[in-house]
Amino acid sequence: MIYRMRPSRNPNSRRAALLITTALTVAGCCENPGDDGLEGSGGGPTSAGSGGSGASGGEGGASSSSSASGGAGGAGSDLAPTHGGLISIQDISIAGAPQAGHGLTVQVLFTAAKPPSYEESPGQPTGCKGWVYDAQDNPPPPLTDQGVVTISGLAGGPIECRFQGSSYVCPVHNGAGQASVTAGETGTAAYAVGGAMFSAADVGRTLRVDGAAMGGNNGAFPIVAVESSEVAVVVNPNATDEAFAASYVVLAGAGPVPGNPSDPITSGDEIVVGIEPGGSMAFKVPDLGPVVAGEAFELDDASLALLGAVPLDGASMTLGCGGQGERCGAAQGTIVRITSTDGDVQGASPFAMPPPADKQVEIQCIALGGDGSITVPAEAMRLLHEAHQASSITRIRTAFMREGVASATNTAPGPPNTVHALVGHGILGFTSP
Repeated sequence: MIYRMRPSRNPNSRRAALLITTALTVAGCCENPGDDGLEGSGGGPTSAGSGGSGASGGEGGASSSSSASGGAGGAGSDLAPTHGGLISIQDISIAGAPQAGHGLTVQVLFTAAKPPSYEESPGQPTGCKGWVYDAQDNPPPPLTDQGVVTISGLAGGPIECRFQGSSYVCPVHNGAGQASVTAGETGTAAYAVGGAMFSAADVGRTLRVDGAAMGGNNGAFPIVAVESSEVAVVVNPNATDEAFAASYVVLAGAGPVPGNPSDPITSGDEIVVGIEPGGSMAFKVPDLGPVVAGEAFELDDASLALLGAVPLDGASMTLGCGGQGERCGAAQGTIVRITSTDGDVQGASPFAMPPPADKQVEIQCIALGGDGSITVPAEAMRLLHEAHQASSITRIRTAFMREGVASATNTAPGPPNTVHALVGHGILGFTSP
């Protein structure tokens, strides 16, 4: 698809710079890499729709340095931040994989604060930061439960995201009933569930099903059509005709959907994010927003190529949509995020991001205004080079995003923990060295 953008309504300012920068430095490492690399609200589909059910952090997540995560509003506190939070709401597509489509990807990432290993401009609101983790001695901080997150302003209606297991998911509706699966001829399958309440708004979401005797019928599958309130058509090339007693849940924000007919973040959308404190109770903040979403764009050809071939020689790398006229309009922020793993990817999806066996690197960069390009400096890229020398990197996931942002910080006497909301569009690329 071709991404287009209109000028942002939010002016680039020092305050905007601080908000976006702290949004990119929210949590030491924002994620526990999932099986499919398209992790959204729990069970993001792979491009083949094979139904992997694991999900965790992902595309637009951020790391959080204790030096930056105070954000706007933390000033004056004698306490250091204990946690950082990021809520990323994106329409995501995958470079070089048009068959994967695009779709809403929601990540709710709350972790203990951790300073970066590298900063391009210490104390400055722009530039690149990097984190290096050792799976044994210095692992990425785990995601934590901080209560229910509500997202409103999306065309499909408000959604609620809750912490389940080890990450947040965004269930829209669920139930149980007698089900039948009818396999199609083009890699799709019709799931009929008695008493279900499917609707047209579920197209672009994900159906997660359990209870089938045939293993290929269980899992999480992107919904590509709704035939009736009880029949949803999904992408599942492994489906087999079967009748069984099923439990199901429809998830929002679980990642790209093949053939998705609409942009889930449309022109003019203003998103509001609320947090009902719970879990570890590290955040008690007002609603964030309304955030005017970063709009769609088109990367230049050189950048598209680099998304699938990130160099490991320590040389600098530039990504962008700048210099291409209307292909890249003004936006509040441009973000690049690079994540590596040295986990075993043999036989896995080309989008798999397994947990690291030894080393993991996170690099995140922010630019304001300008021409929509970011240069990742050699000093940051050397983090990847050195990690690769120590333990061969098996996959790199790179995200390029255009964003609107909002931020809120706890007030005294609590620690100045800051949570940020990023809303916009992004493209993912996967490198297999």
